[in-house]
Amino acid sequence: MRKHLFQISIIGFLILISCQKEKEITIENDDFKWTINIPNNFKEVSEKNWIKVKSDGMESFEKVSAQKVKKEDIENTLFAYKNGQFHTLESNYKIINTTENYIKSNKELNTVTYESLKKAMSNTELDSLSSKQVISGMEFDTFEINFDYPNGERLTTKSFRRLFGNKRFTINIVYKDEAIGKELINSITNSKFE
Repeated sequence: MRKHLFQISIIGFLILISCQKEKEITIENDDFKWTINIPNNFKEVSEKNWIKVKSDGMESFEKVSAQKVKKEDIENTLFAYKNGQFHTLESNYKIINTTENYIKSNKELNTVTYESLKKAMSNTELDSLSSKQVISGMEFDTFEINFDYPNGERLTTKSFRRLFGNKRFTINIVYKDEAIGKELINSITNSKFE
C-alpha cells in the first residue's frame, strides 16, 4: 500500500512538473526561409501592444533628433516576444530602394541609433560594437550597445542585419540578465536559413 501511494505521488509530481514547463515555440518564416526557436518563458507581444511600443520609440526619436520619421522608414514587424520588462526578441524587415548602398546605410543607421540614444540618456554610459556573425552559413552585420546606468545596472541591445534581395532583414534583442541574453543569442545563432 505504501509503495503504491509512493508511486502515485511520484506520477502526480511528474505531471505537475511537465505542466509547468513552457512549450517551445518555433517560428517558420517563408519569406526569408527562416526557422527560429523562441527561448522558454518568452510571450508573444500582441500587434496592438507592439505598435504602441514602436510609436513611443518613434516619438522619443523625433524629440531627441528633431527629425520626423517618415512612413517609408518604418520597418515591417515579423514578430515580437518579451520575457518581463527587460528582455525582448523582435524581428522585422524594411524594403530598401537600393542594394548598392546597404553597407553605407547600415553604418548610418548604427550611428543615428547610437547618437540618439546617447542624447536621450545623457546620464548613462553607452558603449557600442559593430561586428560580423555567421548564422546558418550566412554573414550578418551586428551592432551592439551596452547601457551602463549610474546605479550599476547594465542593459544590452544587439541587432543582427542582412540584406535579402531588396529587404533589410533584422533581428533585435534587448536583455538585462546575461543568462537570458545568452539564450537569445543562442536562439539566433542556432536558427536556420534554407
